Amino acid sequence: MRVFTSFLSLAMAMALGACSNPGPLKRMEARLAEVESVSGEPVKSFHFWRLDSWEPLGRKHVLVHTQINEGWLLGIDEPCPGLEFAVGIGLSSTNNRVYGRFDDVLFDDQRCRISEIRPVDVKALRALRREPAAEA
Repeated sequence: MRVFTSFLSLAMAMALGACSNPGPLKRMEARLAEVESVSGEPVKSFHFWRLDSWEPLGRKHVLVHTQINEGWLLGIDEPCPGLEFAVGIGLSSTNNRVYGRFDDVLFDDQRCRISEIRPVDVKALRALRREPAAEA
C-alpha cells in the first residue's frame, strides 16, 4: 500500500508539473510575440556573411543572428514540416545577401522559402528578457 501511495503521489506531481509547464510550441508562440514586438517593417534583403545563432519560433518563423547586435525575423512559406524541431539550419544567399521570396532556410535535406524578412532590435529584445515579469 505504501508503494502504491508513493507512486500515486509521484504521478500526481508529474501531472501537475506537466500542466504548469507550457509545451515547446506554446513557448515558441510567446517568444515570437516578443520578437515581433521589437521587429521593424519588412525589408527586401540583408547582408549575410555568417550565421551566429538562430532560434525556431514555430512552424513559420525563425530568428537568426548574423552579428552580436543584428537579428532578423524570417517568415517562412508553408509547408515547412519540422522547422520548429530542426537541430541546425543554414541560409541560402546570393552575393552575400539573403533575399525574401528568393532565398531559403535549409535543414534536414529541406529548402523552405523565406517569405518575409524583418529587422529585429536585438538590444530591445534583450531588455525585454531583463524586465521583471508583471505581477498578475
